[in-house]
Amino acid sequence: MPLKVYNSLARKKEPFPLQPGDTVKFFACGPTVYDYIHLGHARTFIAFDIISRYLEFSGYRVRYLMNITDVADRLVERAQKSKKDPLELGREYERAFLEDMRALGITNVERYERASDHIPQIMNQIKGLIDRGVAYQTETGVYFEVRKFPRFGQLSGQSKEELGLRRLELCSSKMSPEDFSLWRRHDTGLRWNSPWGDGRPGWHVEDTAISITHFGDTYDMHGGASELIFPHHEAEIAQAEALTGKVPFVRFWLHTGLLSTKGRKMSKSLGNAISVRDVLKEYTAAELRYYFASFHYRSEVNISDAALKRASNGLKYMQKKFNAFQNLKPTAGAGEETKLLALVQTAESEFRKHMDNDFDTPKALTVLARFSEKLSRLSKARLDQRSKESAERAFRAMANVFGILS
Repeated sequence: MPLKVYNSLARKKEPFPLQPGDTVKFFACGPTVYDYIHLGHARTFIAFDIISRYLEFSGYRVRYLMNITDVADRLVERAQKSKKDPLELGREYERAFLEDMRALGITNVERYERASDHIPQIMNQIKGLIDRGVAYQTETGVYFEVRKFPRFGQLSGQSKEELGLRRLELCSSKMSPEDFSLWRRHDTGLRWNSPWGDGRPGWHVEDTAISITHFGDTYDMHGGASELIFPHHEAEIAQAEALTGKVPFVRFWLHTGLLSTKGRKMSKSLGNAISVRDVLKEYTAAELRYYFASFHYRSEVNISDAALKRASNGLKYMQKKFNAFQNLKPTAGAGEETKLLALVQTAESEFRKHMDNDFDTPKALTVLARFSEKLSRLSKARLDQRSKESAERAFRAMANVFGILS
């Protein structure tokens, strides 16, 4: 079965056009570094880590890039309250973020790129959009003129009438309510000199500047939480395609479902965010990864302590069964090698079938759990060293996709 991936732009699963051995360019939206990351971030970052690991398991080469948003109003506001330089405060939370990513076992990101390191590229993109007549300057900054890009709304599935009701970035100098900023003028705080006055870039153009700089005009996969579909990812598509004329900007858009607690979306603004570092005081990274893998990446998850404990018990049970097989002492001579080989082949086939179906981790995890149980039942069988080690490697390779074994 060829790999099929749900494309948010097409709203359906589509065959992945690249073949094992090809290089997959994968960009994921990283955090705004004004605070510690929470479990909602972890849910998304773990999901994309598993997807990246599976692509490598399947023989692809993965170039995984994540941005660091260190140019943002929220960071400037936090820095003012803390009486710190915004970029210095951003570096502090960036270090904490990278510590948390390592603690979660997320090691597949090839590069982390800061927005502040791409100001020249951002300015070049803004100038290019102005030159192409799809952006305009006012006394408050530079804005993208949405009506000049007829495909705006394609990712979120909104009509022109619905978009016209949006009130994004309230500003009296804009031509239309749905127009979004590329550059905002600021007389104080974090700012750079530009042809359009001192200021700082809009959020959306930061990401296209980073991804196009490192991946080119078109690349394979872009991931983020579902709440970023509009306006952030919608704006990225408009900027990039209007600038380069290349369609599509991204071949596959992947979005994770929201994480909620007690029925409410987990968010710093709602005051119910649980930091990753606090959760890792109670649970291991493997337990957290097992928990999130038990849900499809596109599904919404309502997290609770009871659910985390069940996941912890499920992982311990799987490890117990696998350990029973590992402790089996090989026996010389004929035995159950043929039976074991068939067991391994079946498990690998089922595992790939589910993961090739839009990375269906819950079903693939069930395959792995059943595989561990069947291996444990062979604890009294006669197996030679070579067959036993082959089965152990197969189990570990699949478990490593989830990152749940040490």
